[in-house]
Amino acid sequence: MSRVISRSTPGGTCIVSKDDFLKSFEEVPKMEISSPSDFKEKLDQTIETLSKGQEDWNKRMNKLKQIRSMVVHGEDVIGREQLLSQLVRLTDCLDLSVKDLRSQILREAAITCGFLFKRFGTDVRQIAERCLPSAFAQVAVSTKVMATCGAVLTLFIVEFIQTKQIFTCIASYSTSKDKNQRRQLCALLEIVLEHWNEKIKRTVLPQIGELIKAAICDADPETRVAGRKAFSKLDALHSTEADKLFASVDSSKQKMLRASDAASSSTSINSERGTAPFRSKLSAGSIGGIRNAPNISSKFLAQRSASAIDTKQVTRMATSVSRTPNIRPMTTRTLSKIDTSPGGSKFARPTVGALGSRTSSNLRARGSVPTSQPGSRNGSPPRRPSATEAFPAEMQRVKSNLGSNSFVSSLSAEEATKLQKAMNTAKESLRQPSRNDDDEFLLPKRPTPQKATPQKSALDTSRVEEVIRACSSTSANEKREGIKMLAGIVSEPNLSNAEIKSLGAVLNRLLGESTNQIVLESISSFVKTHHPRLSDWLKLGLGKLFAKKGAEMTLNSKKQISTTISCILSSFDPTLQLKSTCELVCDPIHLMSPKSRVVLLEYLNELLGKYMERGSSFNTKEMKATILKMFSWMADQRNEQLITPHGEKVLCSLFALNNADFSALFNDFNPDYRDWAYKVLQSHGHDQHVPQQDAVSEEACVRATISTTAAQIEDFVVSRNLDMTPVKSPSTRAISSGFKRVDAEPLRPLSSEMNSQHRDEELSFNESFDRLKLNSTTHLIDDTSEQSKYVASKLAQISGDMGAQQYEGLLSIQTMLCEGSFTLWEQNFAKLLIAVFDVLSKSESDANKKVALRVLTKMCTSQASRLFDSTEMAICKVLDAAVNSQDGTMNVTADDCLKTLATHLPLAKVVNISQLILNEEKAQEPKASLVLKMMTRLFEGLQADELSPVVDDLAPCVIKSYDSPSSAVRKTAVYCLVAMVNKLGMKTMEPHLQNLSSGKLNLVQVYVNRAMSSSSHSHV
Repeated sequence: MSRVISRSTPGGTCIVSKDDFLKSFEEVPKMEISSPSDFKEKLDQTIETLSKGQEDWNKRMNKLKQIRSMVVHGEDVIGREQLLSQLVRLTDCLDLSVKDLRSQILREAAITCGFLFKRFGTDVRQIAERCLPSAFAQVAVSTKVMATCGAVLTLFIVEFIQTKQIFTCIASYSTSKDKNQRRQLCALLEIVLEHWNEKIKRTVLPQIGELIKAAICDADPETRVAGRKAFSKLDALHSTEADKLFASVDSSKQKMLRASDAASSSTSINSERGTAPFRSKLSAGSIGGIRNAPNISSKFLAQRSASAIDTKQVTRMATSVSRTPNIRPMTTRTLSKIDTSPGGSKFARPTVGALGSRTSSNLRARGSVPTSQPGSRNGSPPRRPSATEAFPAEMQRVKSNLGSNSFVSSLSAEEATKLQKAMNTAKESLRQPSRNDDDEFLLPKRPTPQKATPQKSALDTSRVEEVIRACSSTSANEKREGIKMLAGIVSEPNLSNAEIKSLGAVLNRLLGESTNQIVLESISSFVKTHHPRLSDWLKLGLGKLFAKKGAEMTLNSKKQISTTISCILSSFDPTLQLKSTCELVCDPIHLMSPKSRVVLLEYLNELLGKYMERGSSFNTKEMKATILKMFSWMADQRNEQLITPHGEKVLCSLFALNNADFSALFNDFNPDYRDWAYKVLQSHGHDQHVPQQDAVSEEACVRATISTTAAQIEDFVVSRNLDMTPVKSPSTRAISSGFKRVDAEPLRPLSSEMNSQHRDEELSFNESFDRLKLNSTTHLIDDTSEQSKYVASKLAQISGDMGAQQYEGLLSIQTMLCEGSFTLWEQNFAKLLIAVFDVLSKSESDANKKVALRVLTKMCTSQASRLFDSTEMAICKVLDAAVNSQDGTMNVTADDCLKTLATHLPLAKVVNISQLILNEEKAQEPKASLVLKMMTRLFEGLQADELSPVVDDLAPCVIKSYDSPSSAVRKTAVYCLVAMVNKLGMKTMEPHLQNLSSGKLNLVQVYVNRAMSSSSHSHV
């Protein structure tokens, strides 16, 4: 077994080999194990010693040897299963020993681990998975004995522990900064290919191909050599994958791989000329055949380097002797099926008599004297010719062309002249530049799998890579030139999937940096040419465009972005666009600014109204979540006037697209949302039905469309009213939009003939609207005595035991709060708050609790100061109501209520109650999730200067929640940390984030980076 040593090392001293490991496995002190308890006692002592990093190194080294001795002498005593259960306890201390900086400890730890892996295999995979990163870390150490110990240990781990986790771990080192680790990865890939179970190996073969490809293209020459060795192993065992890999690299790498094939298995001409492996490479045209040819001196092969051989002459000489023309050099494995000709033109064969009996019948001239490779014997001083070796000019020319004076030494002057003429004629007939094909002589050509797309030259591939590299450059001039070339590249139809993915990432990055007309035009060309293969890019591309248009100030730039968005609208499948847009809206990482949300809603409205086929279905979970998100945008009082008009237009477009799906979708929403949608649709139908007096008469088709839409709206409204109890008052927030308020004037009745539903009782829009007016409380605003009586009666209903009456009373109070007719706060606030708390605590009806939450939300927005003293109680009541509810939609209402409470009530009190809940030893998972969501909303809704004083109190609680066993709690903790970093900056949060493990910190960083790239208002 050869030692594991880098080519760069001057010698083989101070290194450890696999043989050294194997010899040390059994070289252990003898130990008596009398019973399982005795084994456990000794193992406890060993663990205690090895767990102390400051313990004397001699003691630790002896304990590591004792582990092997205990296994050897104790397995028969305690049994394999019990032994394995005890060995797992060694995981931490063995990992600590492998990390040790003392070479003696590392060597013994590596030998002990290798012994366990070889003896027990995957039964001790837990130890292997823990120790593998530590072993890889030692490979990068400059001390030879430590680096080789780590390297050999990785060989044992990969050979005997065949799990997907092990492969994932070693694959991560393909991007390591250390060349020794990347080189070691190639050696491990060879082991995976040779030793792993076929079932496991089949699942990772594509990844192995990518890893070998990365190694072949590595900057380190020794890693490239190791990569070529791994490729040879892949080729021998899985030729199909090897062919795919071969076809995916450029021509220079293909030539390198072919050279590696030809040079493998000791086929070097310099070292073993005339041997059987070399003959197998040349088949019928072998050097063995050449040696049997007449008048070919052995010096012809013996005295020249490989690159100095005139390959065309050698091939044709062998061909003449064996009488098998046109046999190409090829590898033994593919001899019978692959044409590996290096390429070249044929010409008429001169007769033997014309050239003389000693010459080949099929010579091809070379245009220049072959040049040896560096370091070959061709560079040595020529030997002095004897007096008998003086040649005429013709002989000198032939000598020069053939590169061997021994071959032409016996030719007469006449034969040499004829030979030269024949060679000149052949060269003239070929009419192609003479080139040195020495390197191609022994290189077998591989078959390239057929592809559906046209093949590209290496020049095209390198050009794409060059443009991507230039566009990613930090040099402004280089980036500018790359952007100019980008426009021509993106429209090429034969780009590979990998190139399309890379170009999409480059375009997104450029779009996020600045508004460049060439970049926008390139995106349009990219979309037009490759849109069938851009489904994964669409969501990110739209997010970038929305953010860019929302942040742009100049009208001209907005027009350019709008043109690009229009190109996307017309190119992609509308259903795919709708799905991608819904995913973008609901993605918690893509934090869009209010103006970006407006752009998204405009895009969505245009997509629904102009590009989707009428009647298309959209009743999906994604669309429901999108509408809820849109409602939350419109409920934000800071951006209400900006977003609400566009949200209303989207609702109307959805209804016009498919009113049946619209009705089914809104049946699952809470009454507030349903009532608000009902009002918007009434207003929309009214505005369409009543044309302006000075408007020009529309075409008949437009009238028909308006009438149809109006009839659909009436269907929706009436179908809702038929199964409603007395109509609940809608939430009448002051909505500033392009639509008229529904209470501005009565709606004129629509013709029932347009109604597509049959019903027993027909209701006009006027009758429907009158129902709303009957429950209105606006008349109580000025009449305080009447208002006092009305509120008292409703509070009595809420305090009663009848669920239905309680529900009616809560709805009436909610209507008053929405309409602004509740003005007697001084007399009634405390009574109403107690009544609401009682409902949240004692009511068995989830519907009553949800209405009570909405009432509490309205009370907070209207009279926040009166609620200051009850902050903690209010938050606790909301949390208890949500946790104890069986209704799945309760959390949505509770989230909204908690957000309002957190952003309106004293911050110190909110932080205090949040700390108490999150720091509970056994915190309820649903309650912890709700509190973390509330804190996330808190950091999204308040200014950084308000939040800075409390971050030291809140951050430790969130980080503690990140360690929760509940995945839901961990997820909300991550979102909360991301919101904190976005608002306060990484510098402020860094002291707290240091407490996280590297994996968790990396996850937070990934989400933060995504949020930074997608939000134009990031504070990071």
